[in-house]
Parts: sequence; C-alpha cells; structure tokens
Amino acid sequence: MIKTIAPTSPMLKKYIECFYIYEGKFNSVFSYVAFPHFNTGLSFFKGASVHRQNWNLQISENTNVGVHIEILGKYTTPLLVEYKGQLREISMVFKPLGLNRFFKDNYLSLAPGFSQELTNNVWSQFGESLFSSNDDISKIESFLLSQFVNNQELSSIENSLILLENSNEQFPISTIANKVGLNLKTFQRHFQKHIGCSPVEYRRIFRFRSSLTNKLNSSQWKNLTEITYEEGYYDQSYLIKEFRKITNHNPKDFFKSASKVDGDKIIWEIK
Repeated sequence: MIKTIAPTSPMLKKYIECFYIYEGKFNSVFSYVAFPHFNTGLSFFKGASVHRQNWNLQISENTNVGVHIEILGKYTTPLLVEYKGQLREISMVFKPLGLNRFFKDNYLSLAPGFSQELTNNVWSQFGESLFSSNDDISKIESFLLSQFVNNQELSSIENSLILLENSNEQFPISTIANKVGLNLKTFQRHFQKHIGCSPVEYRRIFRFRSSLTNKLNSSQWKNLTEITYEEGYYDQSYLIKEFRKITNHNPKDFFKSASKVDGDKIIWEIK
C-alpha cells in the first residue's frame, strides 16, 4: 500500500529524507495518526479531493479532480489522516530546511496552516505531467534539481539546527542566536519564517522524534529512564509531560500504539 524510496541524487539526499507512494484501492479505507515532525511533507494526488478540519485531513477519491498538491505546515499536535477510495499519492519528505531549497518563497508563507493546497504555477504544471509515466521518482528528481535555489539566508538557520539538536549541551536560544551571528529577534524571525515554528518548539519536536527513533529502532528494550538520560530531558516526569503534549498519550501507551511503515522510514499510529 505504501512504498518508500530513497533519493538517488547525492545533492537531493542532503535535503530529502525519502519519497513515498500510496496506492488506494476501490472502496478502500486507510487512516493513521501522524505526530509532529521536523521534516516537511509535500504530496501530489491524482483523482482525489482534500478536506481539512480540526487537525483532520481527509483525502477522498474524486475522478473529477485533476492533480492536487498538498503541503503540510508545522503542526504541533497529532494529525489524523484518512484515505478513502482509489487514488494515488506521490509524496516528498523534506528534511529540515530542505523544502526551502526548491522555492523562492519562504516556508511559512507557503504553509501557514497545518495543511493546505500549494498554488504554484511551475509546480502545478509539473504535477499535471507527473502521473503520465511509470518513472515518477526519476521525473521528480530532475524537476527538483531544476528548481534548486541557493539562499544564503538559510546558512545561519542550518548552523542553529546543529546547536538546537545537541542533547548533551542545551544552549539558551539567545546564546544560539549569538553563535550564528544574529541578534535574538532577527534569529527568531528568520527561524519562524524558514522552519515554520519557534526555536523552542523545534527543539521540543526534535527531542521527541529522537527519543522515538532511539526507542523503536533499538535492538535492546529501553526504559523511560534511559530515554530521559540519552535525549536530554530534565527528568522522567518532564519526558511524560512532553509526550502527552505532543502525542496525547503517555510514553508507554504511545510506544505500544506506534507502528513502523515500510521498514522504519515512517512511524505512525495506524487506525
């Protein structure tokens, strides 16, 4: 039903985690809960209409619709995604700041909501041609390489991500701003514009995602105490509080309900 594919281009590997393809069958229903992520999804749909409401994204078969492009914003609460019917999705999962490398507009202006239609003439024209052949990923890679933008403003934000993701030494946001050569207000403004959330929120999401990968991909069972120590949470009660805030579950219940999709590329709660 879902297949993930790694980029082949060395340059695209820097900015894209993976592509994935979803094939819906006649009268099929598939739903999952997606949790906050530092990555960004952009999807091309064929034969589908999209409805958004209250952290719920419904994609339904509609043969009267051509190609639709949907882009996710930085959602900070669980998102329920429901597929109904025979439709096809080809999705790009961009690493942090990755999507910014392929648009002249900044991320926040493209995706101010938790999910929205992308209205861009160049991308829409490409979308119309995307489903006309079987070599979809090769076609996407060629298109992305043609759209690459070298934005110098992103360099300071890239450097700040390294500091924000450091679980061993949690620098204050003002210190990170100083280390990347920006005053605090300018840094926060640029970060929000290009990442879609505040530096504090990004660190919270990254720590959650890191603990998720640490737990589910480990060959040995890890308890909450180990995760608390390894991921830089203040204490176990703080870890539990953060998990409830991000997933609406306590950690033990969450790890029981989480599912890996196509190996370990995607982690959802399948409904």
